Amino acid sequence: MRHVRSALAVFQGQAEDLSRIFAAACRDIVENLAVSSGSVWFFDDEGRTIECVALFDARDARLLQGTYLREADCAPYFNALKRDHRVVADDARTHPSTRGLGVYLLHRDVHSLLDHVVCADGRPVAVLCCEQAARPRHWSDDDAAYLQQMAITLGVAVDLLAQQRRRAG
Repeated sequence: MRHVRSALAVFQGQAEDLSRIFAAACRDIVENLAVSSGSVWFFDDEGRTIECVALFDARDARLLQGTYLREADCAPYFNALKRDHRVVADDARTHPSTRGLGVYLLHRDVHSLLDHVVCADGRPVAVLCCEQAARPRHWSDDDAAYLQQMAITLGVAVDLLAQQRRRAG
């Protein structure tokens, strides 16, 4: 979590600080779990759409954003996130919770997904994602524990920003 620690060290409670923390988390995920990409997706107010706010792709070292996934298009995935707060799909193309993401998976050549919900103020606000492209990957308990810890860390950062805004407002 080297990149996240650095970003948190200079956190001043501003939205742009949070963007840097998300980008840092994506880089840490890629480096520490040796995956193809790491990303952060935020739920809309109704929890029916997630938007990618940061995605670091190790294949070309680019930071991307702006993709949307809608519950109407992949209900089993959203149901799994709401029910279990995580998705572990060694074979994302056939897993019951993720096969509905087919177009996204094929476009990015994703074979395996490990996702964890980020909670702030006791409610789901985002999804932290690991993707393995080109080949399937078996996710270990250590992989899942690492991603859960990162999700908790990001949740604390979101809470800190909300507290800062309440104090300022």
